[in-house]
Amino acid sequence: MKKILLATLVAGIFAGNAFAQTAPTAPSQAAAPAITTAATTRFAAGVTAALNASTTNIIYLEQTGNAPTVSINQDGNSNRIGSDGAGTINSVILNGNSQVVTIDQTGNNNIINTMKITGNAANVYLLQSGDGNTANISCGLTTSCSPTGNPLGNAAALDLRFTGNSNAMSYTGNGPALQAAVYATGNGNVVTMQQTSTAGQQALINLTSSDNNTVNVTQTSASMSSLVLAQTGTGGTTFNISQTGTFANVANIQAVAAGGSFNIIQRSR
Repeated sequence: MKKILLATLVAGIFAGNAFAQTAPTAPSQAAAPAITTAATTRFAAGVTAALNASTTNIIYLEQTGNAPTVSINQDGNSNRIGSDGAGTINSVILNGNSQVVTIDQTGNNNIINTMKITGNAANVYLLQSGDGNTANISCGLTTSCSPTGNPLGNAAALDLRFTGNSNAMSYTGNGPALQAAVYATGNGNVVTMQQTSTAGQQALINLTSSDNNTVNVTQTSASMSSLVLAQTGTGGTTFNISQTGTFANVANIQAVAAGGSFNIIQRSR
């Protein structure tokens, strides 16, 4: 009887120790990393605006770093990259060298406003297909923006293409050597180009089957400026061209249309 009681007591002691283990604690919830960059405020504002807007697709992008490749394709009406038409929201900002940016917007009333590109050797390819589209692009706001490769052609710093009616394109470039090409097909379009350079600049504008367009070109350079402009269509187009440089300025214009006006100013000092 004593043996049985002793065995029972010993078994009870082991059982009590087994069930007396400390319960494991639940893992603490990981804290989200704090976002402290100044760009966060602009990004958050862009997201808020996008959620409250009635446009089809909206993209806000701010990139810092060299050699990025950016490809954007929007299909639909009233798409937007960056700010609204009034410019009250955020722009698209691309900071860095050797950037390759390709944008394709298909539809009506699409907006790019404003795309700001800073750095060297940037190559930008833009195609807007539709009516009532707007594109505002600036290159070299705080630092110079210059291309690499052969002049114009596929190696142009900016290659901008528009197909449709009543479109508006505005390009501002600032840098030691600037190259830009604009191709437009359609009627009632407005092309505004302003280049400021310290080492010469080149611009190509080609208007195909285009009537009643307005082309505004201002080139200012410490070296020389070159503009090649071709236009075909049946209706008149207004050309306002101003070239200022230390050396020779060249404007090669070929236009086939009835009516229209040509206002050309060249200054070399």
